[in-house]
Amino acid sequence: MDDRIWRNVSIVLGVICALLIGVAGALMIVGPRGAPSAAASESPAVESPTPAVETTGPSSPGPSTTAQGESPSPSAGPAQSATITFNGLTLDSEKDKTATARTFTFTSYGSDPLTIAVTKNSPGGSTRMCVSVDGGTARCTVGGLPSNTKARGDAGAQNNWKVTLVGYGTSKPTIDVTFTWPTANPMIKLTHGRLQGVGPKVIEGLNGFTATFKPRGAGSLNVQASWTGVTADVDLSLADVTTPPSVKLDDRQYKAATYVNPPYAYNVDSTKTYLLKLRDLSPDSARPDLTAQISFP
Repeated sequence: MDDRIWRNVSIVLGVICALLIGVAGALMIVGPRGAPSAAASESPAVESPTPAVETTGPSSPGPSTTAQGESPSPSAGPAQSATITFNGLTLDSEKDKTATARTFTFTSYGSDPLTIAVTKNSPGGSTRMCVSVDGGTARCTVGGLPSNTKARGDAGAQNNWKVTLVGYGTSKPTIDVTFTWPTANPMIKLTHGRLQGVGPKVIEGLNGFTATFKPRGAGSLNVQASWTGVTADVDLSLADVTTPPSVKLDDRQYKAATYVNPPYAYNVDSTKTYLLKLRDLSPDSARPDLTAQISFP
């Protein structure tokens, strides 16, 4: 065999050896049956801390983060009983052709009992109190101290209540009315109130409102109010009435206004009882219709 043939055979043998060496190297990296190499199997251990960190994310926001004016969400916290009393509120007679019923609306949560009661009345006065929930038929009670202590909402649900108060027959009583209801964030709205102004013949109970409440915890008292027909010089004050004598904590005035702007806010706590008062300092003028919303911790 001449040298040229041996040279060609040597080249072929060299190529075959190179291919065999390459295949053997690849099999060592991939491993049997395509299983991942030892280096690749370590990667899940490196990534595993990530899910553990994510599970400790920020907690749900508490009641203090609820935006003013929004309906409180049941998930914002456990429902507990809240109480507020509107003091010295004078009602129109239902026989008055221009009468408006003082109307209160609020939202409860769950089936714990509510109490809605006239707790004080002027001598000889009589009130018609009507209560409805979620737009249902109103149940009315008439008397010197009408009350509803058996009202209950639906379990596990929000329940929207409406309470109207008007003098029975020709009566124009001045009353205290107390509301107690289960809620995570207490908020109550008065519509068809009066903001009569001052004058020798004006009954104080027709000029704004006075409300007494005790917070269940520390937080912000918030008040929004508006009225129709007039611009007025309005005074909004807050006093500590936990023990006599009362101590005035805050007093703000709104000049030539048609609503409280900016909305009123003041930090309160659960160790005190507060008295909130809104009054029109302007002269008596017509019958301004007052709307006010109060929320507290």
